[in-house]
Parts: sequence; C-alpha cells; structure tokens
Amino acid sequence: MESRTRSSASISSHRSEGEGQRFCFCGLPSPRRTSWTQINPGRRFYGCARYKEASKCKYFKWIDEKFSDRATEVILDLLHKRQQSSSVFVDDLDDVDSMQAQVSSVKLSKNELKMVLFWIKRWVFSF
Repeated sequence: MESRTRSSASISSHRSEGEGQRFCFCGLPSPRRTSWTQINPGRRFYGCARYKEASKCKYFKWIDEKFSDRATEVILDLLHKRQQSSSVFVDDLDDVDSMQAQVSSVKLSKNELKMVLFWIKRWVFSF
C-alpha cells in the first residue's frame, strides 16, 4: 500500500534487520520512521528526509501492513499507560543522570590518582 501524504505525528527511528537504503524523490536517503497517530500507532514507513522543511517531494511508503483493529487497540492502550507513568519514568531518568555524574566524578578522581602515582614513581626512581 503506498500513499503520498504524511502525518506530522511521527518520529524518526533507527534502521535494523538489514533493511536496504531507500531514497525519496529528492534523491536523499529516506529515513525509516514510526507513526504514532491514532489510526496507525507503531506502524513503520519511509518518508522524505525533508518533510519538516515542507518539501514538495512527498515521498511516502509504508513498511508494515496495516495492523488489525485489536493490535491497534492494544498499542494505543499501552501508549496511554506509558503516558500515565511518564512522571515515574522521568524520576528514574533523573536518578540515572545523578549516577552518571557520580561515575564521572569517580573516573576523574581515579585519573588524578594515577597522575599523582606516576609522579611519585618518577620521583622515587629518579634517585
């Protein structure tokens, strides 16, 4: 199924599973995206790389077949539950950021200690 229109409620996604490179009518690589609209949640497609620039290219091609009504219902329900728990997720991300900062601090201290040890060894063995 091929269409020449595109929804603005979609986001970029990374290529996987050895999918070949696609090119839009502009001649640019066409990124794989995922639709998050109410009608096609989770459905992947290729689109023009310049769609945000109001390109006249309008290249669009679905990767996935249309999901069943039940699959669409389940995806929308999961998205809704995810949105409800997003505040907990954000708190978890804050914890991760804090831990990453602590790890960076420890790495810096470790490097400083290595440098001090280097200079001590150099001083001791210079006699």
